[in-house]
Amino acid sequence: MSARLLLHIGYHKTATSWMQQRLFVPEHGYVQIARHREVWDLVVAPHGLVFDPGPMRRKIAEGMASLPAGKVPVISSEILSGHPFYGGIGSDILAQRLKQIAPDARILISIRSQMSILKSVYMQYLSRGGTCSPETFFSGDPELGFHGFRPEHFEYHRLVGLYQDLFGRENVHVLTQEGLARDMDATAARLAEFAGNKEFPGILPTHRAVYAPSYPEYAVPLLRRLNKLQRSVLNPAPLIRIGTTPNGPYRLVGFAMRHWPFSSLLRNYRPVSDHVWRMFVGRFDDSNRQLDRLLQHRVDLSDFGIPFQENRDVAEPLPSTRG
Repeated sequence: MSARLLLHIGYHKTATSWMQQRLFVPEHGYVQIARHREVWDLVVAPHGLVFDPGPMRRKIAEGMASLPAGKVPVISSEILSGHPFYGGIGSDILAQRLKQIAPDARILISIRSQMSILKSVYMQYLSRGGTCSPETFFSGDPELGFHGFRPEHFEYHRLVGLYQDLFGRENVHVLTQEGLARDMDATAARLAEFAGNKEFPGILPTHRAVYAPSYPEYAVPLLRRLNKLQRSVLNPAPLIRIGTTPNGPYRLVGFAMRHWPFSSLLRNYRPVSDHVWRMFVGRFDDSNRQLDRLLQHRVDLSDFGIPFQENRDVAEPLPSTRG
């Protein structure tokens, strides 16, 4: 078959749910041949001492065999980029596993300005039952032998460079969430061209809406304290249980805080963004410059602090993808 697999590895909080639910659909010329469950069971979860690429290869082969003519096969799962709550540990191992599983795949990596994505990662942490303040969450590994947040996970040039080394520069496509927000049609059209999707008609009007937006960050003090009283993935055995995060009182409070009068009175209270800015301003500048060079200046990284002028200085030497 002439169709080639498109592997979308994330990152988390880069419009991945929207892409899975509204972009990578047959109406747009895509068919998803495996979902999170299969990705977890066959790629991410197996211990390194027992990992076997065969089961996922067979799953892909089954999906390709039943693929309608002209459609692009897709596997989209942000868990393939590593978990941001735990520093993205193992993202390099997952890349090596994917190379064993689908060596001829095209790779899509979606990214987002670090000063924006870090706030959303923390809000996602709350929605999974987290109770730490932003200061504690972003402080890093909680104790020797236990993984926590690490900013290296968001030095995008490292993972992009690794995938370019493994799959070839021409087989790795990077898009930004900011690009989707600024010009959804052009960004999706460039992706379709990269993926070999000749049936892409443009994004349908019914598929443009934002998918599952986060609660406002001014709700953080209430939400994280509620999580101490609710069962969740991150807090499975609370002393008192009044619900299950992200449902129950957590959802009620989050919904209420989106609306007046809270939306008016508290709109300037930004405890997460303010902490992220104080802690990380300038932290990712060098990484973003290296990323720009790896991408040969073809991706608009102006929201990352990099002026955009397509293909400028293409001949300059490329940096190490590990440094």
